[in-house]
Amino acid sequence: MKLTITLITVIILIVSCSRPEGVREPHRQGLTELGKKANHDKAVTYSLITVEIGTPKNQVNVAEEHLYGKFFGDRAEFYIVENPELYVSNAQVNRLTLYFIDGMLCKKKYDLESDISQELMKSYGSFKFKALNDSTRNISKSEKIVLKTNGRARINEHLNRFQMKWDQEEVLIRYLIFKDSAQAEIQLVEELSAYKYLLDQAEANI
Repeated sequence: MKLTITLITVIILIVSCSRPEGVREPHRQGLTELGKKANHDKAVTYSLITVEIGTPKNQVNVAEEHLYGKFFGDRAEFYIVENPELYVSNAQVNRLTLYFIDGMLCKKKYDLESDISQELMKSYGSFKFKALNDSTRNISKSEKIVLKTNGRARINEHLNRFQMKWDQEEVLIRYLIFKDSAQAEIQLVEELSAYKYLLDQAEANI
């Protein structure tokens, strides 16, 4: 089963850029996109070519009005799209953040409306678990992290602040749940394994 991303609104901007040397294009599996356009009764499924991690910026659909800022001699650019009419599985995306370094999409962060941990486990299988507070750490030592109900795996609901991580070759997928705050936060992050290194290099070379 594949995790599905449904994109309804598309804003197109063509910007010239080039891929930095020494960084290979990552191989991706699992995520697909359903594109729906006005006056089209049928959705067309295709791989995430235009919004894939490692894609040059001139192939990514984003408008300059969403530019948050440029940093490190303009080598790093961050875009924030509020309420992008984008869905990951059945979860609405409240905010999409795109991170470009040297004209390449290196990281995406989805702030989600609802939990998709079950769908992620189905799509990617086993994961690395990290407790992000003391209560979750203590519970994870005394209770099971993953429970099964009617043959379906789900995360123990007593865990309230944690990270799930999958290593997809050159791309890391991290899923973060923060249920211990006044307003719960759910984030899905996709990034190049070398993202932090590339960001440090951009900062060091200004």
